[in-house]
Amino acid sequence: MNNTWTGRAKRLADRWLGRRGGMDPTSEVAAITALRATTPRVRWLAAVTLGRNPQRSPEALAALVTALADPEPFVRWHAAEALAKQEANRVFPLLTTTLADPNPLRRAGAAEALGRLGGEAACQMLRRCTADPDSTVRGAVAHALGACGDLASVPALLPLLADADPDVRRATAASVGCSNDAATAAALTAALDREEQVLVRRALAAALVHAAHPGAQPALLKALADPDPQVRGYAAQALGQIGDEQAHAALLALKADGGRLLRGTVGDAVRAALTMLERRGRRGVIAGGLAEAR
Repeated sequence: MNNTWTGRAKRLADRWLGRRGGMDPTSEVAAITALRATTPRVRWLAAVTLGRNPQRSPEALAALVTALADPEPFVRWHAAEALAKQEANRVFPLLTTTLADPNPLRRAGAAEALGRLGGEAACQMLRRCTADPDSTVRGAVAHALGACGDLASVPALLPLLADADPDVRRATAASVGCSNDAATAAALTAALDREEQVLVRRALAAALVHAAHPGAQPALLKALADPDPQVRGYAAQALGQIGDEQAHAALLALKADGGRLLRGTVGDAVRAALTMLERRGRRGVIAGGLAEAR
């Protein structure tokens, strides 16, 4: 959430809480009360208000943990955000305890908050939860570990690329793309080869743009024929970074692809990839070597 929207939410929180019975909008008691309001908008604005002070009372922290299971996703999001803004030494024990809460929404919210806190201790706790029985929690854990940006967590995440839930697979793909080692590339390419859900294929192909590794080329060449233009565009971008002469030839054949991307077309992505290949000298070096061998 950008700073402009966050500032707007804070102003709305002041206004709404101030209108309710003349309560002081900065009052912690008022915000805790508002977290139990029947109107979702009042509840999420109350969570925003509680996130403005990093030294909230135990009562306020407990109320925010309760709100992690709110029926409205936006309230849950702001409750996790408010918890993550608290002083780490005060909120960390509460969040780690909540990872074992019977309610999966609270476990998921605690994971998201720990991901925002970051740090090795948070990552260690999150890695223990990758096998949670609830898919919502597994997806939140994958997302949280990605937010931490901890490369040491990637091996614990890779098995989730084969999770039964597509949302978990997609969150995992987005999180492991920060690692460009051979094991990560192999796991991503194997997942891309077997994946049927288009949104997950997009996430896997996008991850391979960041986790560029020469071993991924066969799967990326295959992805150039994917029915989804986003997948083809990502595959082209990745091949621009790690491709060889074979990739150059495959990309040339795709220059006229008019599939629409968020910006431009697949053909535009292909031409950019070809330019990158030529700048890297990959095609020239290989072609020269072949000519000398003849």
